[in-house]
Amino acid sequence: MSKPKVLAAGPALIRAATAVTEVYERISADLGLTMQQARLLFILHRQPTNMLGLGSALRLTKSTMTGVVARMETAGLVVRVPDEADRRNFVVTPTDHGAEVAEEFERRLRTEVRRMLQVLDPAERETLGALLTTVIAGHEDA
Repeated sequence: MSKPKVLAAGPALIRAATAVTEVYERISADLGLTMQQARLLFILHRQPTNMLGLGSALRLTKSTMTGVVARMETAGLVVRVPDEADRRNFVVTPTDHGAEVAEEFERRLRTEVRRMLQVLDPAERETLGALLTTVIAGHEDA
């Protein structure tokens, strides 16, 4: 493979984010999920949380979050149970089926991202990881 023309950092980051988003969309669709649903399952599989936490993590309004969770509950992917710490709220947890779908999503996403990064040697992957970590931290601090 010949070396592509080097892009400036901004356009390169945008192109890389777009490529990863396309992979995310394809895997989500293959599993019968929207991107929001896939992201929600991914988050919940790691840590069940209440509706407020989910809305914040996904940057969705409470009403939108309620609709997304309701559709996922109907599909048998999650359950809502009263929050022990605050009975006015619910904790959303993946069902066994939802956990299986989340694990499949994560497995396929890891495989695709590894494939994308194969063009880099280990030192380049480490450098890329360090640089992107700095970019992410700067964004989160802003």
